[in-house]
Amino acid sequence: MQTDDLISLMSASARPVDTGWLRRATWCCAIVALSLTAGLALLVLGARPDFARAWMTLPIIAKAAFGASIATIALVLFQNSLRPGLKPARHLPFVAVPLLVAAGWAVFTLVQAPADQWSALIFGRYWRACLIAVPLYALLPLAVLLVLARRGAPVDAVLTGACAGLASAGLATVAYSLHCPDDTAPFLATWYTIATAIVAGLGALILPRFLRW
Repeated sequence: MQTDDLISLMSASARPVDTGWLRRATWCCAIVALSLTAGLALLVLGARPDFARAWMTLPIIAKAAFGASIATIALVLFQNSLRPGLKPARHLPFVAVPLLVAAGWAVFTLVQAPADQWSALIFGRYWRACLIAVPLYALLPLAVLLVLARRGAPVDAVLTGACAGLASAGLATVAYSLHCPDDTAPFLATWYTIATAIVAGLGALILPRFLRW
């Protein structure tokens, strides 16, 4: 067989590469992980006592929106990081948008409140529980995303891991908001942000060791 004949035979059987399956798999995994995480949080911790009355109030909506926005942005960056050439790092600053909104809201709240109330507004009643629960419940979606990352081709494993951690923390925030009774903006901007940073760092630390080419 001549070279031209071989090339013709190979090109005749070529099929378009499905580059969208990672995107679909990412969102499907995120939805499943969120459902499992929320179910686990409700099973172990239970919903907040006033959830039936408060679920449509601004504090609960704000916590859920905070987590969902971080998760959405980070998931887009995560799936882009699995495909070489898309350069998701340049879009990483978008993750700071919900963090800055929460910080601005927190500052506005503190400015409006007497100084002797600042400690209560920032620490609430269960800041330690938040700092433990969000990273703990983020482990399930983080494990799912790390397994998915092995099916892609991440060039920057640290960036991919950080994005997976950010997304997982966002999903865990949505799940934990069903239980968390601390509703102030300074509490949200402080402890949820720190918890998110912890999970992002964990993802960036684990993924490069998890991937072995």
